[in-house]
Amino acid sequence: MPNLKKNLSIFLLAVFLAAAAGSHVAAASFLDIIRAFVTINPLAVEVLAPSEVELNRVFKVEARALNKGEVKIEKAAGEIFLPAGLSLLGENAVKEIGVIPGKKEKKISWSVKGERVGNYIVSVSISGELNGSAVSAQGNTLVVVQEEFGPPQHPVNLFQRFFNIFQIWYFQQ
Repeated sequence: MPNLKKNLSIFLLAVFLAAAAGSHVAAASFLDIIRAFVTINPLAVEVLAPSEVELNRVFKVEARALNKGEVKIEKAAGEIFLPAGLSLLGENAVKEIGVIPGKKEKKISWSVKGERVGNYIVSVSISGELNGSAVSAQGNTLVVVQEEFGPPQHPVNLFQRFFNIFQIWYFQQ
């Protein structure tokens, strides 16, 4: 806690000096001080999976780990979290990613099976180190597991009907 008070005191002194000077040089220095005290997490995660899957079918869940910063993220790893009703097939929930260079992305995937009908939120957490400090991000997606897909229960839309009629007319000429 004493270290936090010291850092806060230095920060407040810098704010006071920048405000008192009122020049553009002081404003630039002030922004540099803000950047030094505030670390923005450059890691983002996007989770991709089919929105609807058939019961007892295997589907792929993919996570895209994006490093939006300039500095590489090291020792990156991803972990999938599945609710009851979904199961991981023959894989470890944690997968190593390694290094994610600045402004680049890496992908990892898992094979999942829907074992019960329902709506499920699949989560993936990616973590790593940025300049020796831990960074992490999480992404989610919704997967609907339903009984075997059958023929559509709704009539074909009007556009599709006209298109079908046009095709019949055009190819009979």
